[in-house]
Amino acid sequence: MTAVRVEAWSHGDGWLSVDTQAWINDRGEFAPDLTDDLRAWMDENGHDWPHDSVIVAWVRARTGEPPAGLHGDGELWHHNLCNYSDHLIDDLGFVVLSCAEFGDLMIIVSDHHGRYVLPTVYRSIVDQLEEWADYSHATGECANGHRWQTHDTVNVHAWDGSEVTMYRVPDLVRVPFGDRSRAYVACPVCGKAVRFDNRF
Repeated sequence: MTAVRVEAWSHGDGWLSVDTQAWINDRGEFAPDLTDDLRAWMDENGHDWPHDSVIVAWVRARTGEPPAGLHGDGELWHHNLCNYSDHLIDDLGFVVLSCAEFGDLMIIVSDHHGRYVLPTVYRSIVDQLEEWADYSHATGECANGHRWQTHDTVNVHAWDGSEVTMYRVPDLVRVPFGDRSRAYVACPVCGKAVRFDNRF
């Protein structure tokens, strides 16, 4: 479970986020051998940008076969979160693929608002590759046992459906004594702090 923190400016002004590296570490294991090999291969072949086509060419050069997409066929599963809001993580682009020799891989291809960086390869450690898409869901509970969940980081609703009202996360953000490091989301029922985790 990746802990979700509250980023806030003041009461009624904030959002949910997670540490991107912690989120990655919950899903993948850093593969230094493959990372070094991919970077060296790109350098040797004059590739400056780790586009999907470059990654496919690298896998094909190393294994003799193209990688498969998320479900074993079709295009690579490519997510670019750099220019979108309402996610727990940001500044991240990645490709998830399957390769007969290497297994299921996740390759970070960009960060820092879409500026390409050297790619980093991770071997997937999750049973369901769809877990790599779980960057907008979180569940939480307050000290009084009221449980909440969000599917978009903007709205929360009761975990068990007992409360049908949707509440906006920013409206529930509280910043005690103006100390942003202590920001929390107030429970819509009792006002206690709700501590969220990414649901994985």
